[in-house]
Amino acid sequence: MATLLAKIQIHPGKEAEFEDVMAFMYRQTHDTETGVMRYEYWRGHEPGFYYCLLSFVDNLTFWRHQASDHHEGEMQRFAACIAALDLELVDPVSESSPLPAAAEQDVPADEPEAVREQQALYPLSLEQWWLLLRGKA
Repeated sequence: MATLLAKIQIHPGKEAEFEDVMAFMYRQTHDTETGVMRYEYWRGHEPGFYYCLLSFVDNLTFWRHQASDHHEGEMQRFAACIAALDLELVDPVSESSPLPAAAEQDVPADEPEAVREQQALYPLSLEQWWLLLRGKA
């Protein structure tokens, strides 16, 4: 399982363009990808701040999403809107979320190079304190 929370700061005046890109990404992700459990965008309290909740059945599915044609195809417009991005792997608290716990995973040898590049850009590692609370450390 891979659940991530992104806090995204947009350049002033780019909000409408960002929302247009995100609407496209939302539709494409839900219409063309498998293994997507959550993929949603939210406006934050502070002007120009957004959040994205992404949840995939596993890390590989997240990396495939990142390498997808629609994600890569919109990267230039996406990047032109963003002033700052903080992407964080999160772990659901037991019995407080319907989503499964985060897990580590490697990219299989037969995956395309683009997926391997996404793994290098976005390594997803479990935090030791999570494992202690799960009783697995």
